Amino acid sequence: MKRKVVLQKVLATVMALSMAAGVSISNVQMVKADDSDPFAFDSVSDVTFPLKEKLNLTVFVNAPTTGGGTYQDNYVTDWIEEKTNIHLDYVYDVDGDDAKTKLNLVMTDPGSLPDIFLSTGWSKAEVQSYGQQGLLVPLGDYLEDAPNWNHLNEVSPTRKDDITMSDGNIYTYGDDNECFHCVFQNRMWIYMPWVEKYCDGKVPETTDELYDFLYKVKNEDPNGNGEADEIPMTGFIGGWATDPTVWLINSFVQCNNPLSNTNPTVGAGLVVNDGKIEYSVMKDEYKEALRFINKLYKDGLLDNQTFTQDNTQFNAALNSENGHKVAMYAAGGPNAGGTEFWANQDGEWQDWAIMEPVAGPEGVRLVARNIQTYFGSCIGSVSANCKYPEIAVALFDFLASPEASNVQAYGPEGVGWDWTTDGTSLGGGTPAYETHKYDAEKYDWLGNGFDKEYTKTVYVPDACIWSRDTEQRNQVKVDDPDHDTEYYLQEAASAYEKYSPELDSLVPDLVFEGADAQTISEGTLTIGGYVNQATVQFITGELDVDKDWDTYIEKLNNMGVENYLATWQSYYDAYENK
Repeated sequence: MKRKVVLQKVLATVMALSMAAGVSISNVQMVKADDSDPFAFDSVSDVTFPLKEKLNLTVFVNAPTTGGGTYQDNYVTDWIEEKTNIHLDYVYDVDGDDAKTKLNLVMTDPGSLPDIFLSTGWSKAEVQSYGQQGLLVPLGDYLEDAPNWNHLNEVSPTRKDDITMSDGNIYTYGDDNECFHCVFQNRMWIYMPWVEKYCDGKVPETTDELYDFLYKVKNEDPNGNGEADEIPMTGFIGGWATDPTVWLINSFVQCNNPLSNTNPTVGAGLVVNDGKIEYSVMKDEYKEALRFINKLYKDGLLDNQTFTQDNTQFNAALNSENGHKVAMYAAGGPNAGGTEFWANQDGEWQDWAIMEPVAGPEGVRLVARNIQTYFGSCIGSVSANCKYPEIAVALFDFLASPEASNVQAYGPEGVGWDWTTDGTSLGGGTPAYETHKYDAEKYDWLGNGFDKEYTKTVYVPDACIWSRDTEQRNQVKVDDPDHDTEYYLQEAASAYEKYSPELDSLVPDLVFEGADAQTISEGTLTIGGYVNQATVQFITGELDVDKDWDTYIEKLNNMGVENYLATWQSYYDAYENK
């Protein structure tokens, strides 16, 4: 099909880059179709697994949180080889700063490019740049014949647009990990025994009611120990959605600008209003939100340790051994009671409830909403050195099958998961599979018929190709909804969904090029950094909401916020009109 045309273009570019870099052409794999080659296929749809002969593909993977070196001697890797007859040679299995360093060195030496990149952590601007340099193969023509990829685009209508670069090419297979509860992750939790005590069981629904409840917690000694040690509301900066300001600000204005979060936020603080991109943090409504939060802080209702404490201190206050102390806290999931919630066990977390947003003085009652992204950590790219791109893309598509997805996520069938149609699924219907907990290091692998012992049996969620769309996730069996982590978080997100801003008000994950990419990158760091700093200062009283607001706006203007927003607007307009 398009194989020869595509590869000829890529090869020409690589040859030019190689000569410019002083690399001998003989050191760069030459791509040439050969009818006698057992690995030469005309299209992805012609590839059948397992291959008739063993094929070796070299791989780069940036596997976050692993420390590196966990993919080669891994059950998943062996299972893939058994099913496809492809040996994945993880020549670069790295993490953290080492991953960035190695990747930068690899990309400056065309001769050292691996066949495929499973996960890199590249930005959209970076992957497009490497594609335009001819170091990566455009995958659009190949993916047309990939059935699982096309199915994912059908069930996730915005997926293809999200992984299509501004030059019209697709350089990555794309991620697909639709997490409904992550969309509404900026959650607040409230201690129900104290709601019963002071509100007759009725959870506050307005900012005034919220203030009154927190005031009583602060001043009426609800834990009865005779000490003023209660903490009405708390959080900390640096955990999963543990910043309470996001939840509070959305009672005044739509704004998703967490001071810090383990999950990145696209277009932090930006909203789309009738096609125009606006910066919520410059609006008068944002000013009023800061005024209210400052009042909470000044009156001792928002923990004065919120912006300085770490996870250990936060959890120590939340799970105090000297009597219960906290009335409300911000977090993606229940932290109260230690690990019981995450272990699906009874515990103190059951005394807490999800706190829906409260209405502000103007009736605003919103939650922060995150967009679903499918670019992920730049999942699944093919280098110009890959002699068999059809097989590489077919491998990606195989990994996105339901079976391969489960193996990557949970390990061996029969150990980490099984097919089933018994019981109830997360989505409330008939399940398709169920998962099992096991300890890979203690499991008797040889005694249960495996060829060797394993300590690593899964791939990292941010560094694998799988189908985890909403439909797939909802098919998992839920044994006990009252003690199921995923089910509980899903219910929490459902409670927030009715307060969601409109989808068309959310800024998409855009691709910026050249100097514009630098404008956005630097602006996000400097302008966004100043906004976060000033937000904390307004809340703590270091800056005065009335006296210093104009100076805050003036400084943003002097930092180039107008050009920053204009750049976002230009690319948003192009995205909407493509």
